[in-house]
Amino acid sequence: MNPTVVLVHGAMHTPWIFDPLRERLGARGVDSLAVQLPSSNPDSAAAQGLSEDVTFLRAAVMAVEGPVVLAAHSYGGVPATWVAAEADRVVELVYIAAFALEPGTSMLEWMGGDFPPTWIHSPDGLAVKAGDPEESIFSGVAPDVTAEAVKRLNWQGLRAFTEELGAAPNGLPRTYIVATKDPALPPGVQEQWAARGTRTVRVASGHSPHLSHPDEVAAVLADAAARAGHGT
Repeated sequence: MNPTVVLVHGAMHTPWIFDPLRERLGARGVDSLAVQLPSSNPDSAAAQGLSEDVTFLRAAVMAVEGPVVLAAHSYGGVPATWVAAEADRVVELVYIAAFALEPGTSMLEWMGGDFPPTWIHSPDGLAVKAGDPEESIFSGVAPDVTAEAVKRLNWQGLRAFTEELGAAPNGLPRTYIVATKDPALPPGVQEQWAARGTRTVRVASGHSPHLSHPDEVAAVLADAAARAGHGT
């Protein structure tokens, strides 16, 4: 059975962010699914945490018939790492400029205990949102796509950043797509995480290569699906 690519968005995003990528995967004959994590919500009070993201993503992965290539962007790498450790139908983990933390570490701890100064806190104090997404998240993306993407950004629940990663897979093939011009997640850090994996692919993009370079990212994911489909 051919694998399904399950796409996990980053903080503040919605599955819409993967539409251009999914279109290209479909053209290559690769089935895909993009999930909506509970930690990203237009209502700050309803935005949940990492634990809920993991529970939701695990259920979504287990509902897929057959093997799964789990591909995550940015924060999405945290719940994806945890789920990949627990769901045996995940046959490869692909990080798209994503956080590949060690178990026992939280996003906030990795960030040095504080959020970027440009981020905005919700009035209720329960969530955050990027204050400069055009530069930090969508640099290098077409202006019309950037404008639409910014409009669709949600609040991100604080617990997504304060809760620690509970598990990481051992022996699972991992591909890391390094965004070499990323202003949000330093490329040097991405390279360090990539070195722990199986394969490294470099894309000359900002933090959202799936929007600025969807053909290149689709090729990487299609290759991962092909490897999994052939058991290699």
